[in-house]
Amino acid sequence: MASAITLARAGRREHPSLVGVLSARFFRPRTGSFGRWFPPGRADNVGTGREGTMASKRVENTALGVGTIRAMESHEPPEQRLFDDQVAEGFLTGVTASLVRHGSLRRVFRRLVEAAAPGIYGSVVCRTHLIDDACTRFPQVVIVGAGMDTRPYRLRAMSAPTPVWEIDLPAVQTAKMSAVHRTLGTLPANVRYVPADLAESSLSELLPDAGFDASTAALLICEAVLQYLPAQAADSLFAFAGGLPAGSRLIFTYLPEEVLRAPRHARRVRHFHWQTGFDPARLPDLLTAHGLTLTADLGRAEFESHCLAPRSRRLPVAELERIAIAEVGPPTS
Repeated sequence: MASAITLARAGRREHPSLVGVLSARFFRPRTGSFGRWFPPGRADNVGTGREGTMASKRVENTALGVGTIRAMESHEPPEQRLFDDQVAEGFLTGVTASLVRHGSLRRVFRRLVEAAAPGIYGSVVCRTHLIDDACTRFPQVVIVGAGMDTRPYRLRAMSAPTPVWEIDLPAVQTAKMSAVHRTLGTLPANVRYVPADLAESSLSELLPDAGFDASTAALLICEAVLQYLPAQAADSLFAFAGGLPAGSRLIFTYLPEEVLRAPRHARRVRHFHWQTGFDPARLPDLLTAHGLTLTADLGRAEFESHCLAPRSRRLPVAELERIAIAEVGPPTS
């Protein structure tokens, strides 16, 4: 196993040292966050010109940060790990890839993650596991704000011939396609990449031109996206999902409204440009108005009971994003 000194020397062209990677690029103890790499979700995805370019880069970096956590989880013992995501590790390059591969560095990095953003590691891996479980086979799949999501490349439910549409900012998709090609050697024929900013375009405008069949049931995934959209854009997404054929499913994560209002979260709200949250108590009625029935609303308690307790595993879990699962159509008795 290479030593930290060897890895630091190998990474000098990219960063001054491995310590520099951990401290300067990732770790911002004064802000109480893991810098641009490890917010609870995505970065701001609104804007054009120079602002849009910077926002795209933040989204790309955030997606890679979540991917790093998923790659780290795949190195846990089989009886402990919540999922196996070898593709996520394949997306990583340079010092970050070396860090994930080597156990001693990985353990140090985990401690830094917890020190900077308590519970973020547990939150990311639990939500990944729960969303994976909800991804059963559908005739077609749409992933909104796909970032570096690896589900189309590792889940049987999204394997060919099932068509999958990934939607994200153009710069993010360019980086994603490069990573997929580098890791898999080709771009899967069943995955279509739709560059778009959902603050400016709606799914009903984008997907028909990309070959999506609105008359066929679909699975929609919207992970760590809604808080970065204006309320009107989030409402448009719910309306699109509710207009799909009966049996379609929407999986999304969301911030409770209380998070946006709480003084203890004010710095995060400003830093990550969070815009939209929902009251869990009113969420069922909101979805019903769009033709959707809420079937699950999962928070920290469920993360712990469904994911960690069965494995006798203890992980701090941040109480921020929740997972909601909704079906098109009235409740079934």
